[in-house]
Amino acid sequence: MVRNKKPHTLGGTPHRPTGTLDEFVCTPSTQSCSRPPDNMAPGSPGSESAGEPTLDGTQDDTLALIKQELAMISAQMLTKADTGGLLRELRAAIKEEVAALRKDLSSVEVRVEALETEAQASRAQHQAAELATTRQGNMLLSLRRQVEDLENRSRRQNIRIRGLPEPDTAPLQDTLQALFRQILGEECPAVIKLVRAHRSLGPQRPDGRPRDVLCCLHDYSLKERLMTAARGMADIPFRGASVALYQDLSGLTLDARRALRPLTTTLREKGIAYRWGFPFSLQIRQGNAWIQMRWPEDVPRALRALCLPPIRIRNWLLETPLAQLHEVAEEGRPPSPPRRRERAQRMLGGPRGVEE
Repeated sequence: MVRNKKPHTLGGTPHRPTGTLDEFVCTPSTQSCSRPPDNMAPGSPGSESAGEPTLDGTQDDTLALIKQELAMISAQMLTKADTGGLLRELRAAIKEEVAALRKDLSSVEVRVEALETEAQASRAQHQAAELATTRQGNMLLSLRRQVEDLENRSRRQNIRIRGLPEPDTAPLQDTLQALFRQILGEECPAVIKLVRAHRSLGPQRPDGRPRDVLCCLHDYSLKERLMTAARGMADIPFRGASVALYQDLSGLTLDARRALRPLTTTLREKGIAYRWGFPFSLQIRQGNAWIQMRWPEDVPRALRALCLPPIRIRNWLLETPLAQLHEVAEEGRPPSPPRRRERAQRMLGGPRGVEE
């Protein structure tokens, strides 16, 4: 059985849909939205109060909650008065920090300027000291060269004789006279005047080799004749021994010649003529000219001029000499004197070093 549907009434008048948008969309503040006709049977009189709340009540409660939360958020937010105080405190703190930083920066600037001034003064002093050191080094090298030349000139009339048997029963003067007469032959004068003659300083060698003999001739021209005659002899046989004659040179000159030994060996192998000069220099013949080397810096230039490969040459002016004690003894130079401490220990009978 179908019941007749009654149209919903609003305010006691029947409501008919007109099909416009206003009839379906409404705001809670103006009017309550109309509900579509209910096809269900009407309930009991207490069904509306016992059921769920209507849509209008729910929206009102939600809006009330939102307003309450917004009020709480607004109460918790900072006001302009609060932010103004904070800004003033922040500005004051920043101003104090900036003032302290400016003070520190000014003090640092003063110290930096002082350091720059001191650095400039130190740089000027260092340059002056470096220039003075360079000049003094050049002066010392020049003085060394002059001392070396003076020492060699004082030995120009000396002859170093190597190989004379030791000990010799005959006086050394008579032995040298006989040796010189054998070298010069008929050209030897009747009497050869010797200023002095003696063995090289130092004790006898433990291996039995004889020490060199140093003699000074009164006549320089006779000394040159002896050296020229002996230069063509590899070994001079004399009384069962092999004797050789050498120029008597200073220790500095001998050390420089040792340093240049690799170069002179190469020159002899290549057949290039060379000679020693005074003051000390090595003169190498190249065509009709002579290449002169006086300092260690001249060696690379000379090698390039002669088209020779690079040769490692020790800097005899700066580096430690390569001569050992036995080499010094072979050259006839006296050994270095003992130190004061060692001399005192020997006098007191104490330990003498590594041997004990």
